[in-house]
Amino acid sequence: MSKDFGASGFRVGFVYSQNETFLKGMANFNMFGGVSNPIQLIVSELLTDDSFVDFYLDESRARLRQSYQICVQKLEEMYVDRRRRCNVTCNSNILIPFSVVRVLPFVPAEAGMFVYVDFSAILPQKTKEWEAKLSQLLIDHARLILTPGDTQRERMPGMFRICYAWVSPDVLRIGMERLSRIVAKIRRMDWSDLNEKALSGIL
Repeated sequence: MSKDFGASGFRVGFVYSQNETFLKGMANFNMFGGVSNPIQLIVSELLTDDSFVDFYLDESRARLRQSYQICVQKLEEMYVDRRRRCNVTCNSNILIPFSVVRVLPFVPAEAGMFVYVDFSAILPQKTKEWEAKLSQLLIDHARLILTPGDTQRERMPGMFRICYAWVSPDVLRIGMERLSRIVAKIRRMDWSDLNEKALSGIL
């Protein structure tokens, strides 16, 4: 409920299963995580309003799709062009496809509200310490809060989670543009030179 219906604080989940053994096991959790009667009443009233639920979920999917496209479009614009030009013997100046590599590879989302992005290529060393430094750099100079992989028990340093559903599309565009700018500066400069002056113009 808290995610699908944007109802923060409504910690209500549902299990649908025909496995009786599993259901009996889950029933034991009720004494530790039971849902209060007022919340049950509200959720019941909400979910039995079929016309509202259908409208809400359709609108939610459309908005999530729009925000997701804004996010991944900017990520896809950040790439290293490794195409090469044809040599003199070709008698032309055309580009020969070689490879176009994303600066920030990401796992395409199939559902939900997050994109999992690999920032390890811009870290001097692939360590949790440098991941934490990048996280703080994004906060201090771009006012961006991304969830570091270390807080999600990710084993590979440099992985971050971008939530594209928490802000409006206009704010998301601004945030992704800031991310693009700061990543470009990090790639052009040595980390030791990334001071307040060097990172001006991000905001």
